[in-house]
Parts: sequence; structure tokens; C-alpha cells
Amino acid sequence: MELSNKALKNPIIPGRGVCDPHIHIFNNRAYLYASHDLSPQNELWHMEDWQIWSSPDLVNWKLESTLRPEDLYMGPSHQCWAVDAATRNGKYFLYFSDGNQRTGVAVSDAPGGPFTDALGKPLLDGTLTTTTEYDPAIFIDDDGSAHILFGGPAWAYGPGAGYYMAELGDDMTSIKSAPRLIEVNHDADDKASLHKHNGTYYLTWASFYATSTNLYGPYTLRGNFGASPDHGSFFSFNGQDFNAFTIFDPHFVHRATGITYIHYRDNGEIATDGLIVEMGVGQYDAQWNKIEAEWFMAAHNCVKRENPRLGFDMTDIQDGSYLYYPKIRNVPKNALIHFYASPKVETKIEIRSGAVDGALLGTAELAPGFMAWKGYKSFTTQLENAAGELDLYLVFRGAGKSLIDLDWFSFAKG
Repeated sequence: MELSNKALKNPIIPGRGVCDPHIHIFNNRAYLYASHDLSPQNELWHMEDWQIWSSPDLVNWKLESTLRPEDLYMGPSHQCWAVDAATRNGKYFLYFSDGNQRTGVAVSDAPGGPFTDALGKPLLDGTLTTTTEYDPAIFIDDDGSAHILFGGPAWAYGPGAGYYMAELGDDMTSIKSAPRLIEVNHDADDKASLHKHNGTYYLTWASFYATSTNLYGPYTLRGNFGASPDHGSFFSFNGQDFNAFTIFDPHFVHRATGITYIHYRDNGEIATDGLIVEMGVGQYDAQWNKIEAEWFMAAHNCVKRENPRLGFDMTDIQDGSYLYYPKIRNVPKNALIHFYASPKVETKIEIRSGAVDGALLGTAELAPGFMAWKGYKSFTTQLENAAGELDLYLVFRGAGKSLIDLDWFSFAKG
């Protein structure tokens, strides 16, 4: 089954209860490992299986397989809670919640499954800590060590509850070290996730996040970046950073998955964009007032960096660098395209369709000059294009290692 998100709006798979998302990139394809809320008519969470979906572009999604508890040690259950996945030595591992008590592991030769029970019993059996051992998240550190994060809040499970983490064995189906309680200066919630950026560990739950320079903490609460009040995770794809998050669809016991771009400020804070939280990634509309440069879906020889207006630029652009923005809708025929940028040297932007070497629609010529705010100016170029949808590549030409800082671009309304 394949679905295409033609609505230009999150969630990516609407109305089907696909939630608690963890997305991983395997073989240049995105795989979504998800829980499955059965029906919007349920009064409590009723979850009878897990689903694995895949996508080449984060817009069009295909159901790869379904994992059912009756095919595992669990037996039939309506408490198929959150999951995560990892790969090692050519195998793929799916870590699943057995209700809010235990965690099991399944294995497959392919990222999309089918998965089979790896142990015939729980990996985390509920006796390793003084709390419940569910809602797993897998973190692979820079040294290759694999860790499983799990646990829930003290307000729900009493003293001793919180986030725990243990190192996994090389087989990914055994525990190498005893679980340790992670130190964080904020009450835990359920379904934490962990990722690393520029040497800093980010412990996240819903849209809250805390940071540390040590794997086990202490973690300091930094804030809430505003994507979701429920489960989520982080991943990178084609040079871009993303957050997959849960949406209430239509309410908190029937949910869905959204995806948004995320950005890191110079001080390590996470930022996102309210428009993209609502509309989703990988598709755009020429009727928007502007398309931010940092909303790309693929990039080459570019760096995303905070700019003087607390937004973000694409910087460190060189000759041959490019940015890709697929599925821009409602582009007028022979459109005027505007760039807001700070050129460091004379720079040309080739506006191409469909590929880096695709049809040349126009060339913008940008140069430093007067009447600029901190070097930023607006530049306009006429294109030769058909009306409709455009897969846009911006290809940069010039001499030097830092041609231009690009903030955003837009189209004159047709």
C-alpha cells in the first residue's frame, strides 16, 4: 500500500493512527517505525500491532509490514506501545513495548521486515530496575556503542521511576551493562529519545529537550521547541535535520505522525518553524510570502547557520554548491523569483528544474553593494518556466569558499 501526501499538510499518513514515530535512514530510504492507534472511537489507547512504513522523500509513504504481538512471545494484546529500531552487522532490530511493563526485540534481514521474535522472551523483563521498562529508544554513540533508553515518569509510576539507560551487547539482543538512572533537572515523562549534535547530547520528550556533555547526564532543561505535546524523535536525511512528532488525529487516543525541519542555534537551542509544523516537509507553495533557504530537502557543500535576525541562512556556499526544493506548487508562468541574501563576492545562482543539471530556467546575478542591511539585499530574476509545480534546484557559481549567505526566496504572485 502506497500513500501520497497531496494535501500539503501534516500529518504524513492521516486518519490511520500511525503514531509514536521513530524514523531511521537505511539505504538512502526513510523507514518509519510506529505504534498504531486502532480507532478514533476508542476511549483509551487501543493498539493491536506495530507498523513499518518507508519513503524515498518523506512525502510519499509505503506500508512495508505489520508486526503483530501474537507472532511474538507476548501473544494477542491491545497494548502494543512505542517502538524504535537499529541496525548492526547486516541485521535490523525492532525494540517494542509490551504494554507499559516490558520491552522485547525482534529481528529482520531487511529494514522493512518481516520481523521475528529475537529472544522468545523480553529483553527488559521488568526486574532490572525499580520501575517499568517500556518505551524504548536506541542511541548509537560516536564510538559505535549502542544504548537502550527506557522508562516513565515518577508522577505515574512512583519513587524510582525516571529515564534509565543501559548499553546493549554487540548482538543488539542482550544487555551489556546494568541500567543506570539518567540525571535530569526536570520531571521525566514517557517516551524519551536521545540524539547528538556537535558533541552535545539531546534528551527529548515531546517537544521538551535537555542537554548534556555526558551521556548519562546531568541533563539541563533547555526549553520546548513547540512541535508536539506527545512522542517524537530526531533524524537527518540528505544534509537536513528533522523531527518526527505525534499529532492528535482527531484526539489524544487516535494520533498521527508529522515531520518538521529543525535548526540548531549557535548556543545549542533547537528551533523549528510553525508553518512547517502545520504544513509538513518536502513540498512548498509559491503563494507563500517566502520560502526559507533552510527548508531544503537536499544540499551539497552548504552549511545552515543562525543569522542576525534570529533566523537561519545557508552559508559557506562554494562554486557548485546546490540546494533542492521539490514540489513547489502554484508557480506562475515565467515567474519572477526574489532572493534575499548577503553576497560576499559576485555570485550567480542558476535556477534549474528537476536536477542539478536540469533545464536552466534563469540565472540570478548577485553582488555586494550599497543600500544593504548588514550586507543583505533583495535580488530579482525573471524565469522562463511553465506554470504549475516545480522541482527547484539552486546551483551556485562563483570564485571562493564563501560566496553568499542566502536567507530566503519568494515568487511574485501570479
